[in-house]
Amino acid sequence: MFKWKPIEPLKYGWLEIVLDKEPIDYLKKIIKNKKQKSNHTLAGNITQSNFITDENNWFMNNVVNPCIDHYIKEFGEHFYHKYLMHNCAMELNKFWVNFQQKYEFNPLHNHSGVFSFVVWIDIPTNWVKEHNLSFSKDANRAVASDFCFVYTDILGKLRNYWYKLNQSQNGTMLFFPAELQHQVYPFYTSNKNRVSVSGNISLNPLKVVPNNVQKR
Repeated sequence: MFKWKPIEPLKYGWLEIVLDKEPIDYLKKIIKNKKQKSNHTLAGNITQSNFITDENNWFMNNVVNPCIDHYIKEFGEHFYHKYLMHNCAMELNKFWVNFQQKYEFNPLHNHSGVFSFVVWIDIPTNWVKEHNLSFSKDANRAVASDFCFVYTDILGKLRNYWYKLNQSQNGTMLFFPAELQHQVYPFYTSNKNRVSVSGNISLNPLKVVPNNVQKR
């Protein structure tokens, strides 16, 4: 009597990756050689952020490029192709480390480019203790120390996806579309820095790759 046809609109997500020892050791090494402060280019209300250098494109080649390939596999090439211009290659054009201190935060923001990522290097807090603080424990949404993605659903409603952070997430990487809004709430129970590394991946219009080569 009826012919049913469910319609699922285009939708994107993000990748959650647990990095092994080699890339984490590499990031810790280049953090020690951090460059000039990057605060003036970032949204974070953070005392210290610094540019870092991907030596010989090691992180791009060994971590980011596989993430790009896997993202396209999981979420479809339609996301990727809407950014293509004359087969431009992908590059890691901005790379930095954040040293977030107690009470500091990153307001709701997005990034430039096609893809972005964050890697937690050293989380000095536990969300259970943070959420049990006197000003949080009775709230209907305790958020102290959390990382949050914010997006709209098909009905136009704002949705949140929360990462409640503790030490077990050291070495975790989130890889996501650069336009995806996100924020980082302040923490209160540690005097140590929360160390994280982030980067933006953009198209390089000066570097063209053949049609039969994966666009990077």
